[in-house]
Amino acid sequence: MTEYWPWWMGALGLGGVSVLYLVLIGRLLGVSGSWAKVVGWRENREIDKANEALVEDQDAMGSAFMAETLAEFGEGAIEELQGEAGETDAGQPASASLEATTPWTVHLVFLLSVLAGSLLTAYVYGQFEFRLDLSDVHSQIFGTAWEVWAALLAGGVMVGFGTQMAGGCTSGHGLSGCARLIPASILATAVFMASAIFLSMLMEVMR
Repeated sequence: MTEYWPWWMGALGLGGVSVLYLVLIGRLLGVSGSWAKVVGWRENREIDKANEALVEDQDAMGSAFMAETLAEFGEGAIEELQGEAGETDAGQPASASLEATTPWTVHLVFLLSVLAGSLLTAYVYGQFEFRLDLSDVHSQIFGTAWEVWAALLAGGVMVGFGTQMAGGCTSGHGLSGCARLIPASILATAVFMASAIFLSMLMEVMR
């Protein structure tokens, strides 16, 4: 029987990974978000180019907005906006800043590191085994022919759909969201855990 780490070591490890990811990347940990960045790298590249062009023409754009605001609403609107923003220079438009995006290659390195870490752990503990099925229990339930691949495909589609609908996966909600006490993340994690427990009990009955 495999001897696992104590629960507190696992908790410290997961917490350390989340904090380290935040320090290095500047964003909260979320595997599904990293996967989306890698898959949609072309679209994200176009968005980054548009943002760069917007930043380069920021002064001209601000002046144009200021002129249109003056023409439409007059000096009173400008003074009111500047008062709310705490500005003192009536002729200086408010500067806008765009949030820096993380290159998709960083997310790719993160995903590859997750895969490499899993393979290394399995190899160190002598549990690495290449097989086309998930487990003997999985084969007993779904069979060993095309039904296995159909079940895996359907499961992957449902996971992807659920991730988009819930706005995150188990790592994003369970680690990052719950740590920040976000109600949606707490609810999503509770649903994740309840579904996993129910499925485990169902598979045990179907064996």
